[in-house]
Amino acid sequence: MTSQTIDRLGEARLNLGPAAEGSAHRYLRSLTGVTVEIAHLHGPSSDPEDLRSTLPRLTVILEQIGGHAEMGLTPHRLAPLPVAGYRAASHLTFVPADTPLWQLAQRFRYIRRLVIDFDLSVLAATFGDALTLASCVEPRLMFRDSGILALAELLADACLGSGTDCRLYGDSLALAMSYKLFGADRARRNRGGLAPSQLRRVIALLEQSLPNAVALKDLAELTGLSEAYFSRAFKASTGMPPQRWRVAAKVQRAQTLLVETGDSLAAIALACGFADQSHFSRAFQTIAGASPGAWRKRHCV
Repeated sequence: MTSQTIDRLGEARLNLGPAAEGSAHRYLRSLTGVTVEIAHLHGPSSDPEDLRSTLPRLTVILEQIGGHAEMGLTPHRLAPLPVAGYRAASHLTFVPADTPLWQLAQRFRYIRRLVIDFDLSVLAATFGDALTLASCVEPRLMFRDSGILALAELLADACLGSGTDCRLYGDSLALAMSYKLFGADRARRNRGGLAPSQLRRVIALLEQSLPNAVALKDLAELTGLSEAYFSRAFKASTGMPPQRWRVAAKVQRAQTLLVETGDSLAAIALACGFADQSHFSRAFQTIAGASPGAWRKRHCV
């Protein structure tokens, strides 16, 4: 079952209503240089979804509960994943125009997704020499960029608003995201991260150790780097320092327990490695933007 609203003039109307299993609610909006689709996907579903576009496309997995979404260039799941651990986190995928792109999701309960198609002719006229086409021809699968993810969350909210102010705000966010992706200084911004093999090893160790902490010294030794350099490189690769990544991973585990069990908040806090329910609530509010109780009420429909 799919419910879809297409907005070309800036007025937003979206009624999600009660969510049925296997349903999808999609909302489209046109802004300066981009077309945006917001999708609320309710599982379960095991069929690959074809996301190929005739325009360059950025796919943002904003939220996933009870499973995970992988992005690939074929409809067949590959192992290992490009970066272990990204299955449970928000991630981005960029592909050039006419590039095959598939979403593969397993056992998920809910996925909130933002898809943006870029009109390079409009963006080139807007940015001029500040736009670099070299960054538009290389696929980037399941990567993280804290700046783009933050803009994506704001853009998703703006696209559900109505009126001229929301349209202008959406335009400014869309242009900011376009510049973050295609701006001439992107190559400089992306220097200094961990090598993919290093990042895979580090994320695998962090995941295997949850909910327990891993000493920074041990993570640095795993990559052959000093602790200070490792911390900077990890943040450059993931958008957050190791400690915040671990807290975010514990919160994501808690989100799964909130929707899949009836356990108390205190029990979930303990199971996910938080010192107490108060510590859990503060961390959850910081990462998810809502208290655990409010988040559970909103997602357990």
